[in-house]
Amino acid sequence: MTNPVSPASPVPPSPAGTPVPGYPMPPAFGPAPEPKRSWFARHKILTGIGAFVGVCVIASALNGGDGSGQSGAAAPSPVAQSVASAIPQETAGQDSAAAPNPEQPAQADDAGKADAGKSDSGLSFPGMQKGDVVGHAGEAIDDDGIQVTATPVSAGDATLGPTACSTITITNGSKNTLDVNALDFTLQDPAGAISNSGFLGSSNHLSASKLIAGGSVSGDVCFDADVSAGGQYVLLYKPTLSLFGHRRAWVNNL
Repeated sequence: MTNPVSPASPVPPSPAGTPVPGYPMPPAFGPAPEPKRSWFARHKILTGIGAFVGVCVIASALNGGDGSGQSGAAAPSPVAQSVASAIPQETAGQDSAAAPNPEQPAQADDAGKADAGKSDSGLSFPGMQKGDVVGHAGEAIDDDGIQVTATPVSAGDATLGPTACSTITITNGSKNTLDVNALDFTLQDPAGAISNSGFLGSSNHLSASKLIAGGSVSGDVCFDADVSAGGQYVLLYKPTLSLFGHRRAWVNNL
């Protein structure tokens, strides 16, 4: 006795998109991928600009020749014109920089004359320093507007011993107040010894004072020295309280 064939059991429904056991996965349907566009299609603005520039270049090349039969060379571009004009300008600048200025030698000569005017190159003495303003005894030496005159050194009052004196006149031609002091003067003898000024030898010593702009003062500076034997005596002046100005020197050949 044969068993009755049972009807096929129904396939249970499955969620959408889930494969049913024993059946292949149905193909998925969706929008087809968009084909990749070319570079020119994606950059329309740049493509348009490039095409316009190309047309301009071609038109410039075609219109470069003139009607007189000359060769149709293309007109130089603005960049080439700028480079061409910059080269002569640069060359001209180098030429002008290399060319000597005719005024410079004159200025240098004037500066040399000004320096030479402060010191007579023919005068020298032992211990002479760079920057010293040297003059003959009796001369007026002007430095920075301050004029100082020193008479030749001569024997002073010898009541208490031999002395050597010089009459000093100072005129302040600067804009500042000048401190005047007889102690700013020293005397160098032929042996090279330097003596400070003293209080003997004269009754009209240069007094310590302040000299205003435009003012003038005069007096004697004396030293304990015997000048009877002769030789080279150098009167030196350097203001102690002044940070500017040069040392002045008057050479006395007795």
